[in-house]
Amino acid sequence: MTQADEPRRESLFGLGRRLVGGFVQLARLEITRGRQEIGEMIAETTGAAVMIGIGAGLGLLALITLDLAIVLGITALFEALPPIVVVIIIVVAFVAVAVGFAVAGVVNAGVIIGLVVAAVVFAVPAYLGFSAAWLWALFVLTVQAALALIFVLRGVRHIRIGPPEETIAAMKEDVAWAKRLLKRG
Repeated sequence: MTQADEPRRESLFGLGRRLVGGFVQLARLEITRGRQEIGEMIAETTGAAVMIGIGAGLGLLALITLDLAIVLGITALFEALPPIVVVIIIVVAFVAVAVGFAVAGVVNAGVIIGLVVAAVVFAVPAYLGFSAAWLWALFVLTVQAALALIFVLRGVRHIRIGPPEETIAAMKEDVAWAKRLLKRG
């Protein structure tokens, strides 16, 4: 056997340097993984922010004068329909809003009572034949504000901000592995 065929033996200093280099490389990889995980969280949170933006846009829509066309259209429709049909439309609108709140996960006694009161406030004058443009403007505003709130609440529920849990778990595993390795040596 020649000297070239013999297995190479590293010094203790060389092995230690390789071990430290391996730990440094592992730490860099874990930092990169953490950055990727945080990037994924930011991408998911961006979708939730879009939902909040949609809700804010709908809320703004409820407050500007472009709603005048909607209000005038509803006023004309409700004047042409029999009062009982108008009441049915109002009740259906508030049931749809209640379903929206249920889908958003915000159903409690206060929401239900508020929707019932709002439906009664609009249905009673409609049943009695009262058909003023300001009442239907208030009706449109109420429905749009409720829809805006639903979008905002859904968006807020989808925001996830926190530490990169997978990276932390992986780092703990790496530390445990390194401790076991050092105990063996």
